[in-house]
Amino acid sequence: MNNKTILYFGLVEMTFEVPDSIFENIKEQDNCIKAQGIEIKVHGKLTLIESKHQSVKYDGKGNIFVFGQIKNFQKGISLYYIGEYLAECLLIEANHSLLVHAAALYHPDTKRSIILFGEKGAGKTTVALRLCIEHGYRLIGNDQIIFGLSNRGLITYAGTTKVNIRRTAILSDALLYQLFGGYFSAFPPSDKASWDDKMSMSAKSLGVLEYHFPVKVSKIYYIKTDHKQAGRFQQIWKDNLASLILNELLGRHVSGQVSCFQSDEGEYFSAMPLIHYKKNNSVREKIVKTILSTYNISKIVANTSEKIVEEILEDMN
Repeated sequence: MNNKTILYFGLVEMTFEVPDSIFENIKEQDNCIKAQGIEIKVHGKLTLIESKHQSVKYDGKGNIFVFGQIKNFQKGISLYYIGEYLAECLLIEANHSLLVHAAALYHPDTKRSIILFGEKGAGKTTVALRLCIEHGYRLIGNDQIIFGLSNRGLITYAGTTKVNIRRTAILSDALLYQLFGGYFSAFPPSDKASWDDKMSMSAKSLGVLEYHFPVKVSKIYYIKTDHKQAGRFQQIWKDNLASLILNELLGRHVSGQVSCFQSDEGEYFSAMPLIHYKKNNSVREKIVKTILSTYNISKIVANTSEKIVEEILEDMN
């Protein structure tokens, strides 16, 4: 018998109708994206139905049904990410907001936020930590953030504040080595490559202040730490590559590209059903157009996180 249990995905309340034992495992995957000062008005529901055949269906009314053998979903990993995907799609339509892979920070002096875009391994987490620890910024989100359009312009709402750090980043950055080096050296060598070997800590445990309220965006940066880069490079980013990357980056969740229907062990079953795609894609287009027409995105490339931070601070002043 299934029981109804709830998780919050930023601005969305998700009900999981699953056995208690599975929900406890689902909670362990929780990204804990917090949003404060906002009434939750968006609701979704995931129901697990035991079946010999694996399939996933959306009913068009906020409910997603997962059919399959219980053993494939016992760890809660797959069900969590299916629930997250549904929450993202419902959020876009209801609130004109997107969940994207980026970092966002709040500056107490300006009472505005900044967004850091960049590919995986570009240094977003390292730069965000430096801005918080050394320069008084507060962390809105470090890996995933919720942001979107309102009548006030572009707004950041919330994000993940759990800090996941790669061994490669720790070994190449003095601040990160000071914060995390001892943790890695205290454990036996991992069988993972350094790029994939991560450790996770809460922002609070690092003394980083957090901010989880809606705030208007003042600046957007696209950053990359490139150890072969000589000096610092910064320019206003308005070429065709900017349009392509923003369109792809902001559309990954809309088009189901970061989610698939699979078992906890990675056995692939199918793609996810598209949810309100036409409406959600229209929201994605409006946000991309707003960013490109209203914000001068600064592209910053440097060989260290310190130099990227220096460029951001100079630009903010």
